[in-house]
Formats: sequence, structure tokens, C-alpha cells
Amino acid sequence: MTSYDYIVIGKGLMGAAAARHLAAESQSVAVIGPDEPADRASHQGIFGSHYDEGRITRILDPDPIWAQLAQRSLNRYRDIETQSGIAFYHEVGHLMVGPEPEAETDFMACVQRVANDLNVACDTLADAAIAEQFPHLAFESGSMAMYQPDTAGHVSPRSQVRAQVAAAQKQGVTVIPEIVQRVDPTTSAMAVTTATGQVVHGQHVLVATGGFSNTQALLPKPLEIDVYARTIVLLELGPDDVSRLQGMPSIIYKPRDPAGHCYILPPIRYPDGKYYLKIGGYPQEHTLSSLEALQDWFRGKGSVEAARHLEAKLHRVVPGLHPVAVHSDSCVTTGTPSGQIYADRIGDGRVGVLVGGNGSAGKSADEIGRVGALMIAHDEWVYDIEAHHFRARFAAV
Repeated sequence: MTSYDYIVIGKGLMGAAAARHLAAESQSVAVIGPDEPADRASHQGIFGSHYDEGRITRILDPDPIWAQLAQRSLNRYRDIETQSGIAFYHEVGHLMVGPEPEAETDFMACVQRVANDLNVACDTLADAAIAEQFPHLAFESGSMAMYQPDTAGHVSPRSQVRAQVAAAQKQGVTVIPEIVQRVDPTTSAMAVTTATGQVVHGQHVLVATGGFSNTQALLPKPLEIDVYARTIVLLELGPDDVSRLQGMPSIIYKPRDPAGHCYILPPIRYPDGKYYLKIGGYPQEHTLSSLEALQDWFRGKGSVEAARHLEAKLHRVVPGLHPVAVHSDSCVTTGTPSGQIYADRIGDGRVGVLVGGNGSAGKSADEIGRVGALMIAHDEWVYDIEAHHFRARFAAV
């Protein structure tokens, strides 16, 4: 019988990070999760949302907890790259833009307050200064920007997962590239059964399976989560646009009209050797509640309507583009009622959950993994942000 002290189910951004951090707690750790499929369109199994090259990373955030998770993660990026030998972080800076605040609860006022509290080095810019410093960008009149030039930019989530897994393996973590179908309690351990029929046992199991958490028999009852179908657009750029946009930071833009909210990644070279400008943030995405619905969504290229909306928005914020081609793609985000991750033990304490990125976990995944590792490895809560923020909630059945 193969047995481990800790088994992490899910080899995505949070699960891979949790496995690496658990290696500091025990020499008996396994992480189980499938590799990226060679052909998404025909894949019959589980998918991940990290099959991409661009995620924004920054400390700037209106929520102090998310900002702290990001700050702590960012401070370890270079160490993880060194440990693994895999680069994933591009420090090109970040620009957060919204209306000049009129009240202390307005978006940019909250961002500014959190930045001050965490001593984030950034510049505050008004309309004219934004236009002068970023002449290739266009925002509505009356905007305010906070520019974080350092400790910000973008990461390759695909390479970040590879780096976490490689670093974990160097610390003795066993990687099992399979899909887990069920978790069952026994008198001495938790029995984890994979799709091929392999059974491994763990004294403790940490479930970090994102939007697929309620689609397999992994938990005694379903989590209260909303899994949103997301569409992103990639504009393939020619050499002139790539050259013109050199030095462009990652961007989060929240104008007065919520329909205009978006995030934009600067030109990034993808595995096909081409450069793409990426945008996301369509306000009317639907939810997915079944395994079949999730699989169908991931096999496709997202919503045609959302793609058109996003492309038009990108041309407004970055005028003068002459794309070679326009592509769309699909992913999901997993939302919780609190807007925070779930990092909590359930049942008799042998199983824990680390779920609910809320569209913000890519940049913060390493510290989220650390939260999950500390939670499942210690009987008492030892993390310095209070446990109630991360308490799991369960769906009514």
C-alpha cells in the first residue's frame, strides 16, 4: 500500500505551490493531478486555467488580504525560479487606472490606502501625467492611475506551475500525473482513488482542484462556489506594434461604466514564437455547474459575443493597433461568497480545501499554497491572517 503523510489533489497554481511548501513540513508528500492535455479540443478529462502565458502580477489591490498574499508571493518568485531553473516572472510594472475617487470607499481610494499601509513603492498620476508617461494608452477623462514600476508585471502561469512542481520534486515530493475520482475515509487514512484505479493513502488530503472541486467525489459535501465561464482575447501583433509597445506595463482599468472594466497584458511571446496582446474582463459571463459543462467550455474558444466586446475595448484602450490576427480562448474563475480563498479543514480534519481564486490567485498562488500547507499540517491555525477570512462555506443540498 502506497501511503503519504500529505496528498495534494490538484497540480495547478495553488496545488503545486502547496505541495512545495508541504515539503518543509514532511518528507512524505505527493501531489496528484493531470498534465496539460496535448489537444484541448478532444480532451475527455480535467482541465486547468493555467494553460496560458500571461497573468498580471502586482501588489496594488483594493483588498488588503489579497495585496498581502501577492506581496509575499512576489518576494519569492526569484527564489522559486532559482530553485527550479525555470523562469516565469517578467518585471515590467503594473498600471492600475480608475476614476478619481470622491469617497474613501471608491476603488482607487481603497487601492491607495492599501498601498500606503503596505509601503508599496508607486507613483500616483492624474490625466495629463498618464498621457505623458503612457502616450500609447487612452483612458477616460477624470482618471487616476497608480503605477507600480517594480515588483509587478506578469507571469507565465504555465511556467509557474512547472517551476513549483520542479522545485517540489527537488525537495522530495512525489508527482502522480493522474485525475483523482474520489476520496474516501478509512480507519487509518484517507483513500485516494485515481481514474486508472490506482489507490494511494494519505494521513491528510488537501483538495486544490479549482472549478472542478464539486464535479468529483472529493469532498463530503459540495462547496459554495460559482464557477464562471471566462473568455479572453489575444491580438496577434506584427513587429511594428511589438516595437511600439515595448515597455508597456500590465494594466487593470476600471472606468465609471462597469461594462468597460478590463485587464490587459503587454505583448508576450507565446510558445508558437508569436507576440500577443491579451485582454479579459467581460461582465456578463455565465456559470458552469457540471463536469460536462466545464469540459465543453474548455474545449471551445469562449463566447463570440464576449470576444467582440473585448476586442473593441482593447482598441479603445490601446489605439492604433494593426493586429495580424485575432484569437479567443476559454478559461474559468472560481468565486466564493466572501471574495477570499477557502483554506479550511472539513469533517474530522483529515481533509482540507484550498479553493476559490476569485480571478486573483495567479499572482498570489505561492503564498496561497503556503496558507494551505500550514492549515493542513498544523492542528491549530498558525497563519498570521485570521482563519475566519478563509472559512469554507458549503452549498445547500
